[in-house]
Amino acid sequence: MSLKATMSLKASRSGHRFAFAMTAGIVAGSAIFAATPGLAQTAPAGGTAIIQHGSEKARQMKEPSFQTREERLNAKPLDWNSTIGKPKPHTLTAAERKALQTAKPASAGGGAPNPNADEEARKLHPDDWK
Repeated sequence: MSLKATMSLKASRSGHRFAFAMTAGIVAGSAIFAATPGLAQTAPAGGTAIIQHGSEKARQMKEPSFQTREERLNAKPLDWNSTIGKPKPHTLTAAERKALQTAKPASAGGGAPNPNADEEARKLHPDDWK
């Protein structure tokens, strides 16, 4: 084996090691971030108000009408900050933290090939099968 081939073999091995290390780091980082809920998943601090359809409170509420162009132009936008409340960050329990630290990255095996692939290909691309 020549010196050039040996060096390229070493370079390809180090490249694979680097790629594996990067992949492992990305998987570990995504596992940590996936376990913490986002702001949209946390419940509002003040609670929510439920109004049942057909209740007295629901009958008292005046429904806005947006049937005409003028009504749509005069409509006020929804203030999202007043509707979502103040989010509370989720802290991991000891069991959740331990599960994240001991978790090992894995993937599912591939499935069986499509037995009708040739028929579908002949039907969809007849010019390629001449």
